[in-house]
Formats: sequence, structure tokens, C-alpha cells
Amino acid sequence: MIKRILFLAGVILASLSTNAQNTKFSEGMIGNIKPEGWLLECLHRQQTGLTGHPEALSYPYNTCLWAGYIPRIKQQFDSEWWRYEQTAYFTDGMLRLGYLINDEDMIRRGEDGVKYTMDHVQSNGRLGDYRLESLWPMCVFFRAMKAEYEVTGNKAIVDALEKNYLSLSLNDLVEGHRHILNIEGMLWTYGITKNEKLLQMAEEAFNHGGFPLDAKQISTEEYIHMHGVTYSEQLKLPIMLYIYTGKGEYLDLAIKAQRQLERNHMLPDGLFTSAEHTLGNDIDIAHETCNITDYTWTLGYFLEATGEAEWADRIERVIFNAGLGSVTKDFKSLQYFSSVNQIICTGSSDNNEFKRGSTWMAYRPTHETECCAGNVSRYMPNFTSRLWMHSDKGGIVAAMYAPSKVDFKVGDVDVNIVEDTYYPFDGEINFHFTTSHPIEMPFTFRIPGWAKGCKIMKNGKAASVEGAESGKFVTLAGTFRTGDVVTVKFTMTPQIVEAKDGQGRYVECGPLLYSFAIPENWEEDTEIHKNLNGKASENPDFKCWNITPAGKWNYALDKEMKGLKLKVDRKLLKSGVYPFDPQSTPLSIQVPVTEIEWPLIDGKRNPDTPKAGEVKVTGGKTKVKLVPYGATQLRVTVFPSL
Repeated sequence: MIKRILFLAGVILASLSTNAQNTKFSEGMIGNIKPEGWLLECLHRQQTGLTGHPEALSYPYNTCLWAGYIPRIKQQFDSEWWRYEQTAYFTDGMLRLGYLINDEDMIRRGEDGVKYTMDHVQSNGRLGDYRLESLWPMCVFFRAMKAEYEVTGNKAIVDALEKNYLSLSLNDLVEGHRHILNIEGMLWTYGITKNEKLLQMAEEAFNHGGFPLDAKQISTEEYIHMHGVTYSEQLKLPIMLYIYTGKGEYLDLAIKAQRQLERNHMLPDGLFTSAEHTLGNDIDIAHETCNITDYTWTLGYFLEATGEAEWADRIERVIFNAGLGSVTKDFKSLQYFSSVNQIICTGSSDNNEFKRGSTWMAYRPTHETECCAGNVSRYMPNFTSRLWMHSDKGGIVAAMYAPSKVDFKVGDVDVNIVEDTYYPFDGEINFHFTTSHPIEMPFTFRIPGWAKGCKIMKNGKAASVEGAESGKFVTLAGTFRTGDVVTVKFTMTPQIVEAKDGQGRYVECGPLLYSFAIPENWEEDTEIHKNLNGKASENPDFKCWNITPAGKWNYALDKEMKGLKLKVDRKLLKSGVYPFDPQSTPLSIQVPVTEIEWPLIDGKRNPDTPKAGEVKVTGGKTKVKLVPYGATQLRVTVFPSL
């Protein structure tokens, strides 16, 4: 690891040139960022959980991944590409996690896959196993290659990608399942090589159209019913074309496609309905775990391109809520589908039209379709690797917030910043600077859109920062030296939010949603479900769960909600416990509720949430405690309204 870190110190400023000029921020600092505090604990749980134990996920993760040919089994789909897509997801997440927490075994396994892929190039320069009829798996595996390049600077990676993309024809790009997504890697490679042919190919393919989220589809006002992952992935294409061309029409298309998604399909936890297609704003429809990763990855490009705080706010909302709410807190089981309200999670509880009554909403290491089991390994490493970015002003950007530290160079000056914070559980963030020499540089950070106020100080004294208002990135310029501390304090105020279309109300405070954690009964699910085609965890420590309610959940929020207060256990907050564990979360909010009629469907499936005018009172008033959504499994987040 020392070799990798030392190398990176010499390429920090050079990395700015790997992006086109049409960005406000630039990523690529994964080798410079180290997680701390609760974030480090979260990544360690991922290391000891699913990402560190691919055998627990069964096939195809119990293979060589991309470091060889993956043998085929009868239960796989007819297409060769399927198992390579899934293992590409996993390899990317594993490799990034390895870099962030210095896990040499994860790094070796990930880099072995990159090396094997480059050592087994097809005769026309194309990457990926020759048996694959699809170009989609390489779209995914490109991201692992990108991660290794950002840490090691291995030029052979860029050379191999350039030859790979130059081997493609227009027909290759516009025909075939998600082939158009090769544009992502093609543009990134162009940003380094400046080979105009790559840019020309990318524009020609996008403007040809014919794929689900093309310019023609975006430009209509039609309700878009589309496979959720396809929407998440293809949403990035126009924003990336804007980054590399500066053409405003691409930016307009990207924003329009995002606004359509928000208007028609968005759920309160920041993710859209995707079971498996976009299905409107109904809070009882789930979202696919793959989209936690794919959507936030795409939003990262929106953040880079525009430098607008909205996109960082949105990423945090998805990660802290939908993301951490879709896995058990030991990271040993995940849901394929998860939801803002989930009363029961068993092998027969799925309430969605797709696979209704099946295993898809259960917490388990193995699922009927394996993509989410691989993709779940990506979202926390992706989030961590984008906490810090370069600024087009030549300085550093604290893009999103979590305890961490970053090392970088400005000219010949070494700079280290430690971000000391309990965010998102507390609104105070302290940035501690260490420099080899005093250095004048811009330091950019974000005032979230939800912040009701912000106090900015440098070394204990109020600092005047131009444009300091909610929903903005602001820049503190000046000289920084060892011992300097920049403090920002955001006011977090609980508020009641009305869900769309009279579907109820929910409570949020800062970037966190608050849920009633339904009392739970956990039983291991040992049933051999036919839909799993014989797949089972190969590690007995990784279990499949039936989680059923062990207490009441059938509550509606009262109309009178005066004096809503956030209770913060500061002793617990500072104790070092993992704050997303249900028993040790330091935040809670008491709310008044009334018992209502709200039974399970057939005693075994998640019930629909009663809508306005449908609520039937069955009991008296009481108070319940709400905790952060990410600290729950069974939960009520959106309450019916009386």
C-alpha cells in the first residue's frame, strides 16, 4: 500500500487534466481518502460481511470472479453475460473497499481480475471473455479498472481501454442490451488520451438513439415506465457528454430526465420505485437495491458537472436511508427489494406485483437473481471515494460529509485534512489542517439544502464566507497552516413532511428520515425455496432470515404535532458505538400516534398503507419513538394521517 499512496501523491494535480474542462469538481481521490469513525466501522462490517465472504453469496461469487473463466451452471440464464455482470459489480466494490481500508487480499483479488482481463485481450483489441455476446459486463468492469488507475496510475489500463473502445462500431454501441453504456468508459478514456475519435464515437452513438432513455424519450412529456437499473445507468450519459463537450443541450437533457424521475417515481428516502420497473410514487412499491448503487453513482456525475449542492444532498439521502436500510447491520444479509414501509420481511412477504409472495424482500445473502448481491458491495465505497473532490478553482472540496481524512498536494506542499464529525447524527463538522508549509488555497464545502442555519468559524472566530446560504457550495479562501481548524455548524430541525398524493406523513431531520422500528422476531429461514434454483450460502455464519413483527405497528400520526424535538444522547454519540445499530443509535424523536386498522395481507404479506380518508381508528393515543431509517429492518416511515 505504501507504494500506491506515494505514487498517488505525485498525480493529484495531474488528475485534474483527466476530466474535460466542463466540471466544477473532479473525483479520482480514492487513494487519498481514509474513512474514520462510524464510516470506518461500516466499511469494516462490509469487509467481514458480504464483500469479504463471496462464498456466502453462492454462485457466481464463489468463482474466480474476473481472474479467469467463470464456469457455467444449469441454473444460470441462457446468456453468457449474466454471471460476468454480477461479478463485475462485486469486483468493483471489493477493490474499492480494499483500497479504502488497506485490505491487501481484496486489493489482490480485484487487481488480479484487471490483470487477467488485460492479459487476455481478443484479437481485435476487445476486452472481456470472447464467449460474451454482450458488451454490457465490460461497462461495469470498466469501473474497477478506473479505480485501479486512480490509485496506481497504471497507464496500461488506459491503453487497453482505448483499444477496446476503438474496436467497437456504431452498431455495436446502439444494438444490444445496454451496449450504449460503453459511452461512460469511452468518455473517461478520452479525458485522459484526448483521442478525438473516442469523443466522436460517443456523440454519434448517443445521438443515433434507439435505446430506452435516449434524447427522443427524454424530450417527451410522457410518463416513463422503464426498468429501474436501465434508467439509473442511462441517466448518466447526457451529463457525461456535457462534461466532455460543454454542449448545453446535453446538460438540459440530463436535468430534464432527472426531473421526470423526481416528479413521477421518487420515494421519500431519495430513491425511486423500481420493482423492477419505475412504477410511480406509491410508497408501498419497493425499490431495487441495485439502484441504491447505480443511481447514486450517476448523481456523482451530476455533482461533478454542476458543482451544485442538490446532488450531494440527494446522494446522502439515498445512502443514509435507503442504502443502510436495505442490509442487516452486520452486512451479512441484504434485500433485493426494500421499501420505506416494511412490516414483514420473509420468504413469502414480497407485496410487489413482480414476484409477489416470494423471497425478494427478505434479508438473505442469496437471492433468486444475483445482481443486487454484487452491487450492494459498491455503494458505501463509492460514497466514501467521493467524499472529497478537486475543485476547478485549484483547491479541495468537502463534497459530502462523514468522518474521514484526506492527504493531497498543492504544488510541492503536502496537505492533510481530518474531518472530525458525527455527521449525519450531528450538524457540527471540524476540519483540522496539517501542512508541510503554509499554503494559500481555496477550501470549498457544502451547506446542505435542509440546513436551517449555518455557522462558520476558523480557529474559533467567525469567518465571513461569500454566498453562505442553504443549498450552496461555498469557498473559504486564505492561507492554511498546521493547527488551523475550520468549523461549520448546521442547524438540524425536525419537520413533518406530507407524502405525495395524500399518502401520509413522515419525519425528517437533516439528511435522515425517521422511522418507527417495529419490534422484531427473527427466525432463520431454512426452507429450500424453489425459485433459488438450489443456491444456498456456503458459509453458515451468513443466514437467511424471516423477520416478523413482534409488536404493534398499526399507528397513524396525530394531527397535532407541536413541539417536535430531536433527542440526542451525546454520551452515546461519543462512545464509539456504531450509530446505525438499532440498540445504540444516539438519535430519537417522540411522536404522538393513534392505533388504527392496518393488518397484514393474508397474514403474511406487507399491507398497503391506508390513504387519506381510509384510516379507521381502532384504539387509543400513545407516543412512539422514531429512530433513523438506516438503523431499522422492519419499519414504518410514512405514517397514515388522521
